[in-house]
Amino acid sequence: MIGYFGSVTFQTSDKKLCTFRNLKRAASSGFSDHKRYRKKPEREFEGPENQTVSFEMQFIAGHGVRPWAMLQKIIKICENGTVCPFVLGGRKVGDGKWTIDSVDADYKEVWNRGELVSVAVNVTATEYH
Repeated sequence: MIGYFGSVTFQTSDKKLCTFRNLKRAASSGFSDHKRYRKKPEREFEGPENQTVSFEMQFIAGHGVRPWAMLQKIIKICENGTVCPFVLGGRKVGDGKWTIDSVDADYKEVWNRGELVSVAVNVTATEYH
């Protein structure tokens, strides 16, 4: 097992391929600028902002996953505001848990009768404290 985001498990085996690519993680800090008469503003550190991540997943029926079910699972996590742990290689990503902000699905291949065979999913998530 590579890791997991809530109930979505990232894994590779000879029977199942469910992983991600292009993981991007961003961290930032908050500052206030205080104006001063005839001087440059003075900066004050307020603290860290919540981190964000984005990554792509592709679900293909021939790789041992059910694309429609996996897509619905991710959309449900997003729309319900579910707070999830994000773990890679046994280590938590960030300090807290995560919420999915958006899910963008690209239906790559749909067969006769609307059977979804391949879907690419872009996920954006934010740290939750």
